[in-house]
Amino acid sequence: MFANLRLLPLLLLLGLPTPGSGAGKGGSVPTHFGDRMEAALTCRSEFSTAHWRDYFRTYLGTPLRTWGEAEWFDSHNAVLAGNQSKEVFVNVPESGALIVGALIPAPVADVRRNIEQRLSIRFEPLPGPYPRYLSKFGSVLVGLPNRQTKWYCARWHLGNRP
Repeated sequence: MFANLRLLPLLLLLGLPTPGSGAGKGGSVPTHFGDRMEAALTCRSEFSTAHWRDYFRTYLGTPLRTWGEAEWFDSHNAVLAGNQSKEVFVNVPESGALIVGALIPAPVADVRRNIEQRLSIRFEPLPGPYPRYLSKFGSVLVGLPNRQTKWYCARWHLGNRP
């Protein structure tokens, strides 16, 4: 216990989370969270399952659930390209896809407009029974029946990525 007290001034000086500070336990997300997530969601960065699982666990805590071959985390209302998110997700290691995504509690038309205005990328509609949009980088928006939107980047695991 006393060893932790001696480290406290150093942790505070460096801006690192202190024991019990709430980092990863429902606190706010780090300032770099939005930039890193936007780069991944727009498919403009390399990513691995291990990286995002570790990143989410460090800053968001334990997953809310594992569903649809993905671990889902509370995003603490992080704003992504002008859209307040509800949850973020990353594929489980056993999945055949590399995917990172966000669930946004807003209609797909609103989410699309915000992303296009703020990040200067365009989404084209895809044919199908529900609203889906694809950017030239491979970023996907899917409108859900409950007026929410999934925004994600997915790549298939071809055996050449960790």
